Amino acid sequence: MAYSVTPLAGIDLTNISNYNDSSDGTDIPTQGPLGLQVFGSDGLRYVFAKAGAAITASTATCTVNASTFVATASGGTYLSPATTMASGDYGWFSKASV
Repeated sequence: MAYSVTPLAGIDLTNISNYNDSSDGTDIPTQGPLGLQVFGSDGLRYVFAKAGAAITASTATCTVNASTFVATASGGTYLSPATTMASGDYGWFSKASV
C-alpha cells in the first residue's frame, strides 16, 4: 500500500475521497484541489481527479484530462484507485513518474 511522500497531511492514495455538499449542491472534495500531484512511496506520481464515469478498481488504462482533471476508463496510462469508483467520485490516479 503506497503512501504520500510529499509533505502534505491527510493524503489517502488508496481510497476514494470524501466530499461535502455546498449550499448550492456542488460537491467539494475534502482533499484537493483537482489536479494536485504528489509522489508515492512506490515511486509513482499521483494526480487527484474526478471520475467522469464508473471506473473499476485498479483499472490500468485510465485517461486523466489535463485541463479538467476528469478521469475515464478508456485508454491512457493512469491506474485508478484500488476502490471501484462511481461517476463523480474523487480519487488519486497513479502513473510512472519517469
